[in-house]
Amino acid sequence: MLRRGALLFPLLVLLAGASLMREAAVGVLATAENHWRGWISRHATAPAAGKLTLVEISDDTLLKHVWPWAAADFAVFFHAALPFEPSGIAIEPVLDTYRGALAGEDRVEMYEKMLHDGILRAPKLVLGGQLGWAPESNAVAAIQPMPVIRKVSGDTSVLPEFTHVDTWAEEKFRLSTKPGWTNLPDAPGPPGMCPLLFRYRGQPVPAITLQLAMDSAMVTLDEVTVVLGSHIQLGDRRIPIDARGRMQVNFGAAFDRVEFDRLILSREEIEKGGQPGLPATLFNKRVLFLGRTDASVRNISVPGDTKAAPSEVFAAALATIMTGAHPQHPGAWFDWALVGFVAFASLWLPRSRASRVALLVMAAEGAYFAAAWFAFQESLVILPGVLPVALALWVLILRTVVKKIHRVIAF
Repeated sequence: MLRRGALLFPLLVLLAGASLMREAAVGVLATAENHWRGWISRHATAPAAGKLTLVEISDDTLLKHVWPWAAADFAVFFHAALPFEPSGIAIEPVLDTYRGALAGEDRVEMYEKMLHDGILRAPKLVLGGQLGWAPESNAVAAIQPMPVIRKVSGDTSVLPEFTHVDTWAEEKFRLSTKPGWTNLPDAPGPPGMCPLLFRYRGQPVPAITLQLAMDSAMVTLDEVTVVLGSHIQLGDRRIPIDARGRMQVNFGAAFDRVEFDRLILSREEIEKGGQPGLPATLFNKRVLFLGRTDASVRNISVPGDTKAAPSEVFAAALATIMTGAHPQHPGAWFDWALVGFVAFASLWLPRSRASRVALLVMAAEGAYFAAAWFAFQESLVILPGVLPVALALWVLILRTVVKKIHRVIAF
């Protein structure tokens, strides 16, 4: 028989559970939940590495090559990278003299010709750019031609909207290339999300990560199917996305990283007939992504309460797509099932000894987190981390004050 007032405990657990679910999603506990998601994705066994190498423009690189760069610096990159026969190349910094990465020195025709030749020889080249908003006085500015995705289902009005090309590679550099829009949201949102789609003058266009994924999967724009709130289909690759065209990044997805100067040094060693310090497999038949990773650009919040550079977010997102290691969340039904189970178990809370309750709670927590680790390792499902801990603490608090609650009921 259950004691008098025993139904009060399940009710208290249900009310607390509903509040905790909200706080873990968008409230004061959201930071802790995101930290848990980041921790388990980084420390679980990483899936097989994607065929991607991030060539880093790091703090050490900028000590030798002062930013902004000149055409000679990028020409050297192409000269070093192309003999390794990469499958594709992406340049995150904008190759523009006035507002981009080429503003470092006066223009030298010889170096610009070397850079132009390298661009023409590069396979599947994607050049970074930024979309923006046209001033009201320039509202009827000419539309820039760019790749547009036609097969899109869902409400495209929720996609980030832009009306103007803010910065892009100079026209002579971009003629034989594809644009890679590198916009990241200014407003705070769920960490660990990477946008794959934008709207330019009402038309859906791919972000840099999606453009690189399309090139890697060897699909054309007409072969891409988008279902907002569900997925993007690239041949046999399926990318889960939310209604705003964003994917969840698995920051545990592996990819290789090489500093810019080490790539240059490896190429010089080969030209001298020596053995390169880095294996050619880091560059051959892989996507080479040149991007800044220095401290001044590490301003993107990612799970685990850390900061990342935009190029690291794009690289991790592309590695997630290449390996198919998309994190999954069971949804609200699992949270309610967990709360309901704890509420049902709390029926026996009044007649159980405090010591026994404490031991059972610790055992249950250990079993739960072991199951959470197994679920992520086997199927990349991230179970909630804050909710079970908070429910356990709430159950212990209720057991501590159970006698006082009975006195109130009796009164």
